[in-house]
Amino acid sequence: MKSNLLTYFVLFMFTANLSGQTLLKNVEDLAPGSGSSPHNWSAVSNELFIFEGMSLLQSQFLFASDGTEAGTIGLGSYLLDTDIIRFGNKAYFGGCLPVLGADSCTSLYVSDGTVAGTQFFFDLTPGGLSLGIEDIVAGDSLFFFSGHTPNEGFELWRSNGTVAGTYMVADIATGTASGYAGELAVIDDVAYFAGFTATHGVEAWRSDGTAAGTYMIADLNDGTADGSPSGFTASGGYIYFSGLGTDTGFEVRRTNGQQGNIEIIGERGTTDSSWPSQFVDSDGTLYYVADAGAPAGFELMVYNHVGNPTHIDIPNDDIFPRALMPFGNGEVIFHAEKDNGRELWRSDGTLAGTQMIIDLYPGVKDGVFGTGLPGESFYVWNDSLVYFAGADSVHADGEFIFELFVSDGTAAGTQLISDHVPGAGGSNPGNFFEFNNRLYFAASDPVYGREPFYLGLPGTTALSDDEISVAQLPYPNPLPDGMSLHAAIKLAKGAEIHAQLFDLMGHSAQESLNLGYYPAGTNQLEIQFEDHLQGLYYLVLNGGKDSQVSMMIVLE
Repeated sequence: MKSNLLTYFVLFMFTANLSGQTLLKNVEDLAPGSGSSPHNWSAVSNELFIFEGMSLLQSQFLFASDGTEAGTIGLGSYLLDTDIIRFGNKAYFGGCLPVLGADSCTSLYVSDGTVAGTQFFFDLTPGGLSLGIEDIVAGDSLFFFSGHTPNEGFELWRSNGTVAGTYMVADIATGTASGYAGELAVIDDVAYFAGFTATHGVEAWRSDGTAAGTYMIADLNDGTADGSPSGFTASGGYIYFSGLGTDTGFEVRRTNGQQGNIEIIGERGTTDSSWPSQFVDSDGTLYYVADAGAPAGFELMVYNHVGNPTHIDIPNDDIFPRALMPFGNGEVIFHAEKDNGRELWRSDGTLAGTQMIIDLYPGVKDGVFGTGLPGESFYVWNDSLVYFAGADSVHADGEFIFELFVSDGTAAGTQLISDHVPGAGGSNPGNFFEFNNRLYFAASDPVYGREPFYLGLPGTTALSDDEISVAQLPYPNPLPDGMSLHAAIKLAKGAEIHAQLFDLMGHSAQESLNLGYYPAGTNQLEIQFEDHLQGLYYLVLNGGKDSQVSMMIVLE
């Protein structure tokens, strides 16, 4: 599993009073307890991020932060209609600034994270009214968005971050009809989306940001009938999506983006639909959810780009997997419902390797929040840890009552991070956003209401380009106090290895240990800590750019 990070192991120790999440700022400070409900986060630069919130008494709805309370400021009363995207060292969004009048709602806005630098950028209909801007997605050298004008309807637009380079790509449906029909995804600076024409209905389109490079890929459903494409996802050198064909139901399709190039994957030979959705790529393997037919129902599907997809058939159950997220080494994390309520699951693409990680809330009640979208109440860090809103009947108990948990994909490595609302109540963490070694999220507090909080992530310092991988996970597990920790690593080149403990806030809890220089090949490590500090810690092994994470319990 390649990354620009280092090799990590995560070391968990028991403690009686864990409190891992920290209030960033009481944003709605003039109306105590009401909360600002932060969401729609985006980095602006390497130092600043912005987000939506509500400070009604101050008429502030957009905020910027450098990660400190004093550095979290209101940017103005902007009302957003779109996600916020980072493009270069600025953020862009569609919306309104009501003080400028109704015409402001046809506009794009830009922000550098300062009050003065947050301003009008581009008006789709100068001096006129429109239905505004909807989807917005960034690529590397362009960002795309859907915009409405009275004469053209909703169409696809593009921008290179300059006013001169911001314009409608093409009037796909001529006249006032809308040629843009949703499902915008940008892959390698090319936009894939559902486009409409009166001749072909709603079909799969692509655009490189030029009129000549904007075209319907193929007419899946002949004539004016809709192919209704959705879920464009890159995997294995192809773009996969769901679409309805003339003689088939809604099935998996793939394309290389060339005109006329669309294949159907896993067709069952009938017009019945498998309703594929939730496509996700994990290290080149495609995972998705589909109806496998009676009696299996909706199950996990795996595809390695040749032959037919593999159906992970959980016997006697329709588990309805949701929130699929890559988890490194070609695996995925998700939540599903069997006999134990909705809980956290893991799959390596095989039936034997697809199983519930833990029955966090014993019995039939849900141990995880059942949202269908990653990021809302689930976040995977470094392909190795999943932070999630969980309930265990002790620290969180009841309908829509959750606290912050973390898991490394094992039952032993699934732990409560913070019982923020003591007892059976919950802070219901969600809307996760990673920035500068912190995980930001919204959480409900009995005093402040729903406000922005953060959790420290392991600190990283790049040492070299030497590649490192784990040959044997740390053991013994659990680790008795006073015993040495052992592991095996494989190095592509010789490297000096260091080990260090970090607390939940990313602060060093112990001096870095120089384990010495190790040659290329497989090497055995022995790590002896002078003191096992009581609490929750990260053990960081520095020595390369690959990443692996596992958890261990250290016993007193």
